[in-house]
Amino acid sequence: MKARYLIGAIALIAALSGSVYLLSQSQVQYATISEARTLGRKVQIKGRWDAAAESSYDQNRNLFRFVLIDDQGNRIPVEYQGAKPNNFELAHSVVVRGRVEGNHFHATEILTKCPSKYEGSSPMTPRTE
Repeated sequence: MKARYLIGAIALIAALSGSVYLLSQSQVQYATISEARTLGRKVQIKGRWDAAAESSYDQNRNLFRFVLIDDQGNRIPVEYQGAKPNNFELAHSVVVRGRVEGNHFHATEILTKCPSKYEGSSPMTPRTE
């Protein structure tokens, strides 16, 4: 009877340890481009796309490329296996998730922050009658 409890306790501890490990691996931390180069694991980088640099979408390979500038001013070419996000050119900021491989950032996700359609471009002036 004691052996049954011991095996159950070991199985429970193994399951909890595995769950904690998987949870810690699934969290993706924010990093700068410099940090992403040294970490060597999946990170997310917040920045903006460099409109002066060339961006391209290869429809045959379904590959989108652009240059990202992080908040410290560092630049890195980004490659994303997927379609270019809608309204990419209008985005105020871009968050890419993935990892640095060589001199490029290989993104698995691209999130864009576009201006809200509910924000006014200028304050309303009061009406005078």
